[in-house]
Amino acid sequence: MGTDSFAQTAGRWLTRLRNHLAWRWGRVRRMPGLFVNLWFGNLWHDHWLRRQVRITEGALAATRRCAVYVVYPRLGLQDSHLTSLAYLARKGCAPLVVSNLPLTPQERERLQPLCWRLVERPNYGYDFGAYREGVLMALDQLPGLDQLLLVNDSAWFPVPASADWLAQAERLEVDLVGAVSNDGWLDFLADPGRGRPWVPDEGVPHLHYCSFALMFGARILRDPGFRKYWQDLTLTADKLETIRRGEVGLSRWVIDRGYRHAQTLDITRFDQHLERMDADQLRELAANLVIPEDTALREEQRALTDPSAAPVDAATLRRFILWATIATGPAYALPHWSLPEQGFGFLKKSPMWLSRPTAQITMSLIERYGDASMLEEARRLAGGGKA
Repeated sequence: MGTDSFAQTAGRWLTRLRNHLAWRWGRVRRMPGLFVNLWFGNLWHDHWLRRQVRITEGALAATRRCAVYVVYPRLGLQDSHLTSLAYLARKGCAPLVVSNLPLTPQERERLQPLCWRLVERPNYGYDFGAYREGVLMALDQLPGLDQLLLVNDSAWFPVPASADWLAQAERLEVDLVGAVSNDGWLDFLADPGRGRPWVPDEGVPHLHYCSFALMFGARILRDPGFRKYWQDLTLTADKLETIRRGEVGLSRWVIDRGYRHAQTLDITRFDQHLERMDADQLRELAANLVIPEDTALREEQRALTDPSAAPVDAATLRRFILWATIATGPAYALPHWSLPEQGFGFLKKSPMWLSRPTAQITMSLIERYGDASMLEEARRLAGGGKA
């Protein structure tokens, strides 16, 4: 490794270390409030906040397939919400909509024809607080359930002309299917020189499936432990704890009990796809990686792909793309590749407000693969709202 390359690598890691220490200090300062929240949060929610839950019957009949669809309509009910529900209903699901914000009478009227039941609840516990509400209701009132979906509105879904996600998921014939997973390549990230082979490790303790789209089969639904997991799930107003106990905890509950699991966006051979690309194609993909919050990684992205910069060899671009994909998460990083090449049906919304570069990339993807309603919602999100 040359002196310049070593200095660049060391600089990146020092920046990451500084950011991590600042984040850790912030967590330490919030610990007293977090402990109170963890000890008493469920008590407060189940005995006080749940009194505010409002339930409205929908027009669709109950079936043996239920989809808990969680919405947070900060900008009001969007056409994308109705598009997702229409897809789920067409697939024979009984949508159970859980809103983490109150709805207007007009919004309820628009939702009722597309759902089996509509629940409005206080926004406590983020999406997993809403999932808990919906899952326990479905398990209580649909005892013959064969399939349960958990979907939320953090992504546009289905993207027009994408593959049929539910059909893809069912063809895998496993007990849990996620749209995509995270943290299965931690060994790859452990090498600052980015020289380790692209090999996933299903044994890593934080491997999990992203909670914006999950499908559970009958074997899991018949397991009494599945209901107990949701009953015992600690709700909290802390986002990191919600991810740890909810998104990661749910996947680990499934994996640690030996259930079969898989994902529809399988990037196990992503390195082989990159090997077939020439330098220009790699540079285009690298320039269009969606990196919402890692400013150091975005600076490196700009340095590698700026047309005015010196050309970079294909091997360096491949290593950067693989690293950025895992450091960011494939659901965020890869839509420039996953939408056209894999028919991936999900496009994350938060890049529209997390940074200007990621908003620009996401908007260009919507112009190419989306529709007019997605464009309108994206413009509103970029203007300061959050879905």
